[in-house]
Formats: sequence, C-alpha cells, structure tokens
Amino acid sequence: MAVSRARRGGLSVRRFLVPAEVLADAPPGGAVVLRGGEARHAAVVLRLRVGDRVAVFDGTGVERVVRLTAVSSDEVVGRVLEAGAATAPAVRLILIQGVPKGSKMDGVVRMGTELGVGEFVPLLARRAVSEARGRVERWRRIAAAAAKQSGRADVPAVTEPQALPDALGRLPPDVLLLVLWEGEHARPIGAALRAGPTSGPVALLVGPEGGLEAEEVAVAEARGGIPVTLGPLVLRTETAGVAALAMVLYEMTLRG
Repeated sequence: MAVSRARRGGLSVRRFLVPAEVLADAPPGGAVVLRGGEARHAAVVLRLRVGDRVAVFDGTGVERVVRLTAVSSDEVVGRVLEAGAATAPAVRLILIQGVPKGSKMDGVVRMGTELGVGEFVPLLARRAVSEARGRVERWRRIAAAAAKQSGRADVPAVTEPQALPDALGRLPPDVLLLVLWEGEHARPIGAALRAGPTSGPVALLVGPEGGLEAEEVAVAEARGGIPVTLGPLVLRTETAGVAALAMVLYEMTLRG
C-alpha cells in the first residue's frame, strides 16, 4: 500500500493504493481491511485514528471513500461510505520512450503519469545507451506514487523494454502515432493533432539520447506514424516527451 494526500469535499484525505481484490467485495457498507506493512504505515507512520476518512483505490479506476473503524499496527479496518471521486485521463496516451541514461527515465515516468499517460513503453532504440535492466519495477513504483499524488484512480502500465517493431506492434489499430524527430521541420505537432481524429488513443514515439535514426522513423511511418517537430530548439529526450504530452493535452482537451 502507498499513500498520498488528496482533496475531497474541501478536506484533505489520505489516498491508499491497494490490490484490486481488496475493493472487489467492498460495496457501500462493506469492509476494507489492510494488513501487514500497510497497516503499520497507516497506524504508526501516519497515526490515523478511528473515524478518519481516507480514499482507497485499486489502480484500475475504482475508488472508495472509507471511514476507519479499527486501527492497529497489525490490521486497519474501514467501512466503505461511498464511491470516491475517481479521476481518469481524458485521452488515452501511450508514450514510447527511448530509454535514457541514468535515472532520467524516473522523471519521465513521474511527469508522464501526472500528465495522464496510460501506458509507458521503454524503447530499446538503436542509439539507446541504457538497456534498462532491472529498472522496470522501479518505474512501476514511481508510476503508482505519481498516480496517488495526482489524484488518478488508475495506475499506468509500464511494459518491459521493447525493440521498435514490438513496441509498434502492440499499438491499437486506431492510434494516432506521432514521431518526435529532429529531422522534421515543416509539420508542428499541433498541426498534426488538429488534422488527425478528435478522439481515440494518441501514441508518442521519442528517441533516446542522439534521437531516432532515419531508418527507425521509416519503420514508424510504415505503421502510420507521422513525424512532427516541437519547434526549432533541440530538447533533451527526457524533456521532449513530457513537452509533447502537454501539447497533446492542450490541443485535445483544453484548446477553446
């Protein structure tokens, strides 16, 4: 279990991420039980008390408001009051991110989750330096923590690292695939979005340090990908995807 603060009805409450089975049999009035490390965290670290209200969600979009009825370091029990104000991203976003060096991918996953990414696909591009060995579980934990902090009721998926053909092959057939490429100068990302469908999933393909090779761009184009530019300045790989996500959200959900 992990926890963060959220606003509910003007009050600050704690949000807990629990396995889906915890909420599967917890209708209004039903019990939610936290044990082990989760209970110790709630009782000892957070010092929650009987009567406190918390939000509990399972990472799939289900959220419940719970009033605690028993609190100990071994077991915390709550009674479900109502469905929570679950928030889901307005657009299905997929980020195919060339794996950068060091811990840069950590920030990409955190900020991408806050911006509504539904699936991260770490890309083993030709120019990638990192092989991402042993880091996927860390990225999944970061995604879960960022989902809690941002008020999402779902937690984005983080796949195992993929070669480009495999990453493209897993995309849904109706996806709008935008390829961020420094070799494209004429088509801004906003123009591609405005010319594309107004609904449906959007995938962003971002190269690692050094960018995508022309052959990789061609492979993406054969899958229906559209090369786009983010402007005249050269962005780092860990910046480009996050900037593009913000642009997609603006064009598809906020632009008047």
